[in-house]
Amino acid sequence: MKHLLLTTIVAVVLVGCRSPKPPDISIQDAVVEAADPLVFRVTGRLQIPTDDGQQGVATDGKFVYVQNTQQLFKYDLNGKLVMAGPKLMLHHGGIVHVKGLVYAAVSGCDSNGTNQHRVHVYNAQSLTLVDKHDIGAHFTVCAGGITHHKGHFFVAESFFDDEHLDKIVEFDASFQHIKDYRIEFKSPYGIQGLEYLPGTDQFQIHSHGKVFYRINGRFESHSLISGQANFELQDLARLDANTLIVNNRQAQTLEFVKIARYPD
Repeated sequence: MKHLLLTTIVAVVLVGCRSPKPPDISIQDAVVEAADPLVFRVTGRLQIPTDDGQQGVATDGKFVYVQNTQQLFKYDLNGKLVMAGPKLMLHHGGIVHVKGLVYAAVSGCDSNGTNQHRVHVYNAQSLTLVDKHDIGAHFTVCAGGITHHKGHFFVAESFFDDEHLDKIVEFDASFQHIKDYRIEFKSPYGIQGLEYLPGTDQFQIHSHGKVFYRINGRFESHSLISGQANFELQDLARLDANTLIVNNRQAQTLEFVKIARYPD
């Protein structure tokens, strides 16, 4: 099977403007304006050869799970492909790892609307499909990103345009509906990825394009800080307290991104 190539690169992605630049910023990061509260530094890259549309990414800290449009793959952190799951029907989007299971947002994805929306549950060890949850009553076009926080799941909707307000739906551990959130922001083609960032009380939200933002844990629009990456985004996963793994679909790579937190 194919192997991934890990290389070190230097890149900077910026978010918003609020607070002074901290003293540990290097000369290479001088493009960061003095008031930027957050900086992404891409510190490494895994090459992911794919012919099926790189969609979701998740990790348990030991392995990285990559979801293509219809198939789930498992890699170790050195870039070796461990196994591939079954190829299934419908569009598979964002994924999240929770306690030995990988949850995938799955949809019929129809611009005219569809009730085919569910969450597939895979055994993370074997990548076998072990459960499905029907969430069709709460989405119209496409279930995009998914994440988990404090025992609840959060599933976001994606679209075929940039004319819809962002929508995130909260479910309990059994995928019983809790609440819908509407955010006063129109991500290009809706939301593909979201991840809770510990220690910040923020979610990071990725669109299908270069636009992303952070918003507080209550999804209050006034707390939103937006930014733009220098590559087209998809899903993201938290490797540890300081590092995100971000899908770069166009380059067919996973970008390892250091999270730099600045004070408000």
